[in-house]
Amino acid sequence: MSTDKIEQLRQRYDIKADFREGVVVVPDKPKEGLVLLVGSSGSGKSTILGEWFEKQNANFNDDILLKNYTSVEKAEELLLACGLRSIPTWFRAYNTLSNGEAHRAEVAKLLDMGAPYIDEFSSVVDRNTAKSLAHCVKKYHSRNGGLLVVATCHRDVEEWLLPDYVYDTNKQSFRSRRSLRRPEIRITILPCSVEDWVYFKDHHYLSDSISRSCHCYIGLIEGEPVAFSAVMHGCNRDIPTYWRESRLVVRPEFQGLGIGKKMSEAVAQIYSDNNKRFFSKTAHPALGEHRNKSELWRATSTNGQRRRSYLKKDGSVRAQSGFGKTEKQALRDSERVCFSHEYIQPTGLIE
Repeated sequence: MSTDKIEQLRQRYDIKADFREGVVVVPDKPKEGLVLLVGSSGSGKSTILGEWFEKQNANFNDDILLKNYTSVEKAEELLLACGLRSIPTWFRAYNTLSNGEAHRAEVAKLLDMGAPYIDEFSSVVDRNTAKSLAHCVKKYHSRNGGLLVVATCHRDVEEWLLPDYVYDTNKQSFRSRRSLRRPEIRITILPCSVEDWVYFKDHHYLSDSISRSCHCYIGLIEGEPVAFSAVMHGCNRDIPTYWRESRLVVRPEFQGLGIGKKMSEAVAQIYSDNNKRFFSKTAHPALGEHRNKSELWRATSTNGQRRRSYLKKDGSVRAQSGFGKTEKQALRDSERVCFSHEYIQPTGLIE
C-alpha cells in the first residue's frame, strides 16, 4: 500500500498522530497476598505477568478430570475449593465440560501445580460464575496464604475476590484496596411444584429422579431460579413421624457461594417452626463437613457410616431397600460414606 493511501486513510478517520506502542510499567511484585491485576485488554497485564513469573499452562489429557491432578485427594480438595461441586462432572473428560466447568477445573489445576498466578481470570464465563469463582479463590487463599496474582479485564470480580492489593494497568499504579465487603446475597424461597425439578435434575450429584410426593421449594435471586430443595415425609419404629431432605441442588454457576447450605437450613427451619423433626443425609463432602461443624445440626448415630442397612448379612440387597433403587444402585450406595444429621433449633441442642 502506498504512503499516499495510508495518509488518505489517516485523514478519513481523523488520525492525528502516529501510533506508538505504549510503554508498560512493570511494578515491584508483592511478596505475598492476593493481588488483583486488572485493566482493559492490551493494557499490559500479560507483560507484567511475564516479567514476574515463568509461564505455566493448565493442560488436560483425555482421561477423566480426576486423573489430571497430582492425586485423587488433591483433585477433590481443589475442585470443591473452586466451586466445581457437581460430583459426576469429576468423572468426565475435560473436553466435555461447559465453559464454566472448564474454567473452574483450570483454576483448580493451576493451584495444584503451585502456579502463583491465574491469567485471563473469568474471561470466558458468565458473570455469575465469575463472581462465585472469585469468592472461592478468596477462601482458598485465606486458608493457604502465599502470593497469588489474579489477572483479568473484568472489574466486577473485585468485590467478590476481596484482594489484598489491586494494580490497575490502565492507570499503571497500585491503589489501596477499598474497604469492600462481599455483596449480600438475597434469596427468596418459595414453595413450588415437583415439575420445577426439571431445571435442576441434571445438576444433582447422584440422581436425576425425584418422588412426586415431595414437598418442593425453589430459591430465587432477583427472580432467577438458582436452588431447589425437596422434602419427604418418613416414619419408622423409633420416630413415628419426621421429614427428611430428599434433594438439594444449586445450579453450577452459583455453586461455591454457600447458597446450598443456607437453602437447606431455611427449609429445615420451616419444619422446625412447626414442631416437626427434620433430618438430612448426604454423601456430599463439603455439605457434610459443614454440618459436622455447625451448631444447627446434630449428628445421628449413622453419621459418617456406610449405608450397610441396604444389605443382608450375606451381602445381598434387602427387598425394598434404597427407596426403589436398582440392585446395582443399592450395592453402590451401600459402600458410600454418608453424613447424617438432624436439624436443631438455633438456640441450642435439643436434649
